[in-house]
Amino acid sequence: MRMMCSPSHRLALLLVLVFALLSPCAPCRAERPVWVTGRVVDAAGEPIRGAQLAVYDDANHVVDYTRTDRNGEYAVAVPRAALHLDHRHGPGFIAEVFGTMTRFVGDTIGYVGTPLRAGVRAVTSAEADVFTDPLTKGTIAAGGAVIDQTLFALTPKRKHGKAPALEARKMPGALLIKVIAPQQNDLVSVARIYWIQDEIVRAGGREKHTTAAWLDPIELTDYDSEHTSHVQTDYLTFRAARLEPSLAEPGQAVRIYAALPMPPAPNTPIVVVARNNSTGEKWQLEPIGDGRYAADITVDRRFPHNDQVISILAYGESEQHPGRRMEAERSLEANGLWDAKKPFVYDPLLVASRSRADVTLTVVTPRRSR
Repeated sequence: MRMMCSPSHRLALLLVLVFALLSPCAPCRAERPVWVTGRVVDAAGEPIRGAQLAVYDDANHVVDYTRTDRNGEYAVAVPRAALHLDHRHGPGFIAEVFGTMTRFVGDTIGYVGTPLRAGVRAVTSAEADVFTDPLTKGTIAAGGAVIDQTLFALTPKRKHGKAPALEARKMPGALLIKVIAPQQNDLVSVARIYWIQDEIVRAGGREKHTTAAWLDPIELTDYDSEHTSHVQTDYLTFRAARLEPSLAEPGQAVRIYAALPMPPAPNTPIVVVARNNSTGEKWQLEPIGDGRYAADITVDRRFPHNDQVISILAYGESEQHPGRRMEAERSLEANGLWDAKKPFVYDPLLVASRSRADVTLTVVTPRRSR
């Protein structure tokens, strides 16, 4: 027998369906985005206020855009897929930072709909009391597609072949951006995040989790300058590494040096560890000031004779448990990041240093033993 539904029953059923679709557990709800922050400056290093910035996914769709605040800083909500961050890595590798307040206007609860066109407008909390434009208040605004078409162009392409940034933008932590400001040269480029962390705020007996990442600084040049606008990429990249001495006999002391420029923000707690590719032995390098690290080792019987490569990496330190993290080091080994025979691929979910420093130690037989 066919059952008839009253209008009230149909209304109740409709409400149940709407509730299910909007539920945080619903498959259609977008995952929590990564809040990507950064800074835009001019050629003199001064912050540019009101610069407009758009971020794209791999289909050249604008996933978010915003304006910089009085400090030249910005925040945009970006799907993990647009940052090419792999879900397969196990938990515990992103640094966790506990605080008492969020740095962002709006919340991830407003990030609904498809992650490819969410339309979230974000701005740093430093400018929340200044900008009243609803596009900068962390809310979903209507007409996003029209604004995308009128303010931002798609990625420039060559007449023949692939786009210049096509391969670079596929790397972990890479993001295609466009930045414009009055009297400045436009920038369309691939930028990379140099740090990512989970920020946990505890209030009223509850915890609120936000994933935050920092993007490379952006420098815009004057429109009549001979230099183009560009993205700076020096942070957390080894600029020097050496052994003193690099040729040693068994029983001799050797010092490992490494220089790793640190960013001004955030306060990045890291662990720097060197590994002998031949024996697997590791040593932690301690900070000695100005982004430099060092460790003293003694060449013993475990060191093979002749050449051997010592590789140096850095990873994020836990705020709750400072010092070395064995699970992180096992992951670095499992992913081959310490292996000098393999190309280094920077993945901010696993490693803090954006390059690997490889130095060669030569162990020789003492003359008296010959």
